[in-house]
Amino acid sequence: MSKAITEQGQNKVNVVGKLSSVTFRQGKFSDGREYESANMIVQVKQTYGGREETSDVPVSLFASRYTKNNTLNPGYTQLQELKNFNTIQNVGVDEATTVRISGANLRENIFASRSGQIINTWQISTSFIGSTVNMLDTASFVMDIFILDMKPEEDRDGETTGRLLIKGAVVQYNETLDVLNFVVEQPEAVEFIERNWNMNDTVTVKGRIRVTAVEAEPVKSSWGEDVPESTTRTVRELIITTGDDSGKEEDFAYDPADIKKLFNARKARIEQMQIDAQNSSKKAAAPAASASPARRYSWN
Repeated sequence: MSKAITEQGQNKVNVVGKLSSVTFRQGKFSDGREYESANMIVQVKQTYGGREETSDVPVSLFASRYTKNNTLNPGYTQLQELKNFNTIQNVGVDEATTVRISGANLRENIFASRSGQIINTWQISTSFIGSTVNMLDTASFVMDIFILDMKPEEDRDGETTGRLLIKGAVVQYNETLDVLNFVVEQPEAVEFIERNWNMNDTVTVKGRIRVTAVEAEPVKSSWGEDVPESTTRTVRELIITTGDDSGKEEDFAYDPADIKKLFNARKARIEQMQIDAQNSSKKAAAPAASASPARRYSWN
């Protein structure tokens, strides 16, 4: 018997680093209960794959002030304590508070632009945060994924880069399916996975979270002399560094038919999201009844 689709997969994120910046927002639920959220950037200097890398990892924290039993929420108390932490933005790296975020998780973050274009990325959410000392920086994850696709990465010229791209389905709470993209970089890891993992396998993966700014490759003009310019783009990647030797046994693996049902439900949600965004855009673009006629200009 396969793993029940109602059983949420393992999804753990651990972040330790210097608090770079934080913003807060307060609000109320429809029943009047108060809540507060915080959006943080944590600067993480970690070494893996034989090189040191600095990432600015975004983490969101959310907590209601009181629990359903009308007792003070410990997560809300921690969020208030966060307001006393020093940030790199305010006091510099040396004096900034080192924070430890455990019990966090990764989720898919999908939204539609006004044109209906779907933007798909991921976000880290947590309910607890604390300060720490003498801990190594890290931004890591441990997750159970159902492999939807595996293929070699190609550059813009169609040449393989040596990296492997894995699309993984993650079963979340309340039978919700997220789809996340992972990268395998180390040649020995790529070779091992290509030999031992297959489509429709359920596997546990472990790895590092990368959020860095890199210099964007300039687009060359077809004629004339290009003007030198320096632009950067943000790279957000989930790097698999290790995991199961092979797909899990049937009792611990999700049934592809169950995954398909959740995948179709996700697809329907995304399509509705596109429709809603396009309808909203049309309403906003509709001219007011009292609008004056458009001016005409002659360029002769």
